[in-house]
Amino acid sequence: MNVGILQISKGECISDSKVSDLNKISYELGKCGYFVEYSLSISDTEKISESFDFLRGRTNAVLVCGDADSFYDAVNSKYELNNKLSTFLLGDTPCAVCGECTDGFITETLIPMLNTRSKTFYATNVFRTIGKTEQQLKIALKDFIKNRNKISVKIFSEPPECTVLVRYSNKTQKDTVREFLAGITDILKDCTYSYRDIDISEKTAEMLMKNNKTLGLAESFTGGNIAASLVKFAGISKSLKESIVCYDNSVKHERLRVSQNILDNYGAVSIETAYEMAANLLMDGKYDYVIATTGNAGPTSEKPNETGVCYIAVGDKNNIDIYPYKFDGDRQEVIQSGVKTALYHLYKRLGEDMIKSDITENNG
Repeated sequence: MNVGILQISKGECISDSKVSDLNKISYELGKCGYFVEYSLSISDTEKISESFDFLRGRTNAVLVCGDADSFYDAVNSKYELNNKLSTFLLGDTPCAVCGECTDGFITETLIPMLNTRSKTFYATNVFRTIGKTEQQLKIALKDFIKNRNKISVKIFSEPPECTVLVRYSNKTQKDTVREFLAGITDILKDCTYSYRDIDISEKTAEMLMKNNKTLGLAESFTGGNIAASLVKFAGISKSLKESIVCYDNSVKHERLRVSQNILDNYGAVSIETAYEMAANLLMDGKYDYVIATTGNAGPTSEKPNETGVCYIAVGDKNNIDIYPYKFDGDRQEVIQSGVKTALYHLYKRLGEDMIKSDITENNG
């Protein structure tokens, strides 16, 4: 079942937050096998009825969100919707109306309404990825996206992450589904971190706790956000031992003993500084792993034209790897990209170490 969304604002332009809301709605619907076919954003009340009819004629269901009062005022005389119900059936089209499309409205009202009207039941497989852009994934999966088996492949991007949703009905041949999913799994194996709908912080926290590993953090441009993303999960105190927010250069020098010579010659945002932050943190604490971050989150940078330039160090007592990046977006987007990317590199190292440990035990 395909859904049309009509967003109605009260005279102002549709803001970035509305775009974010649309992505959230699309993603939550996609997990349940419903995809957004059309989305219209309007502020002119005279176009409400016309836009609503357009969506009704081209989709199986319609969601109206935003200025609900204006919607009912515009369509009442035509459709006699005087009760202002949050859900109703107009002909064969199920419709839902809300002022704000909260998580509760999606899960408790919208999706149950769609489920009662759906004639076909769908299953959805989730691939949570980091490391490839939406465009790169579209190219890699082009043969699967344009398949003849009526299996839908949708990509949702929230840099640096992308989530691939694969939807198929209960009428699709099981062998076809199995072969299809095996092909996608093989293509995405190097960038998929979870086949469940969990983010990278939850996945990394799970791995740290499951394997009784400890972590120390030295955060500069991420400003404690790596720690904040992990402490949401109960039991993480057994793994997360320390987080130092060493934003100022004097703290890098005095607390983490980053050489003043390196800070003067290479700058705070450099491979050399990231390495010393991680190495000295390892020397100070009894951690299995450390992460250190240093970078220019913006809008200004230590050196000209280096906004978004960042260095992420991930290591243990045997080896420290430094990963250079130039993240796009505003200050908050750069910070979040740094958080997720740092955790992804830790996740990969945890996985590699677990494989090495298993090989050692089996050959032991």
